Amino acid sequence: MALTMVHLLAAERWAQAHPEYRTSPEFYLGAISPDAIHIRDHDDKSHKDEIHLHNWQSPHPLEVEAYWRARPAPFDIGYGVHVLTDAQWVPRYKERLKGMLLPDGRLDVRIYYRDSWVTEFRLYRSSARLRELVALLENARVPGDHPLLTARELDEWRRLTVQTYRGECPKEGEPAFVTEAYVLSFVEDCVPLIEETWRQAGIAGQA
Repeated sequence: MALTMVHLLAAERWAQAHPEYRTSPEFYLGAISPDAIHIRDHDDKSHKDEIHLHNWQSPHPLEVEAYWRARPAPFDIGYGVHVLTDAQWVPRYKERLKGMLLPDGRLDVRIYYRDSWVTEFRLYRSSARLRELVALLENARVPGDHPLLTARELDEWRRLTVQTYRGECPKEGEPAFVTEAYVLSFVEDCVPLIEETWRQAGIAGQA
């Protein structure tokens, strides 16, 4: 449920301790790719948890460990980093950003997407590294054998992502909840679970 800059920041932060991935275009493509399900399903989210290895809204690291052991290529390491990031994003905002929730506990999507998009574009435009990572996506090889998403879906999501962030922000206003400070704090805090899952998977050195 986190948007693209959150995922790229989390991937880049984790990769600081794993230099074999830090400059890999395929790793960063993997780090945005679970959301390519939107190319197939658009706003229908009924398959999103499956595509996210059942980590879309809560952590299930054993699923990612098994996925990484079966598919240890850089793209797939990035894919696992993405789903573990989402697994922590949702519980955290439900706990810490209660003003963004409706009385029945559901997310107020109007507030959420205003905040998220404005903050995403501020992060992208203020960070040369994020702009480098988006450019890096264009050089990544799309896997043709992914078990959950087709090469066409992955390539189209990559194209749409690059096009979106090089365009204009789709929202206006001042973020009240999902701010740059909130995102950067989250990124720091989400890395330990990713690192522990990586350690438990036992695939170091297979990049």
